[in-house]
Amino acid sequence: MLVVAVLWGWLLHRPALLDLHWSLNAALIGTVAAIPPFLFFLWTLNSSLHVFSRHKQLMESLLRPLFGNWSVLQLFAISLVGGISEEAFFRGAIQGSLADRVGWGLALLLASMVFGAAHLLTWSYAIIAAFIGAYLGLLWIGTGNLLTPMITHGVYDFAALAYFLTVRRSG
Repeated sequence: MLVVAVLWGWLLHRPALLDLHWSLNAALIGTVAAIPPFLFFLWTLNSSLHVFSRHKQLMESLLRPLFGNWSVLQLFAISLVGGISEEAFFRGAIQGSLADRVGWGLALLLASMVFGAAHLLTWSYAIIAAFIGAYLGLLWIGTGNLLTPMITHGVYDFAALAYFLTVRRSG
């Protein structure tokens, strides 16, 4: 996905990683910003709302068999790759190139919808992903640094995977 992001940026004359800069402040904000979506994830797992039942079943039938035997280090690595590559593509490439053409507000909306559509495992998951995409897009707009949503995304993915696969038991 990182290669696609770089190609997208090249084709549209806006490098996908244009706004990626190392900053301890951006890294700290990104880490702390992973807490709200992780708390929401925990709430969905424990919710009795019917809308989340299919989502939980899907996680049990997909995530546990796919990643259940992975080590914590492997989960960290896949989360890091996912956070970097997905944010480079959805925020840096799509949202960035759209913002140059239609403005930041519409770009945020469209990139978030594409992010949700890319996560269409269930309708509830796609809608949640679209809102998380908007959250990540706002983090980028607010900090001006793509590192912030990359770290937020990676930390969230790691925390959610590690919790689901090592702490939470089936059921």
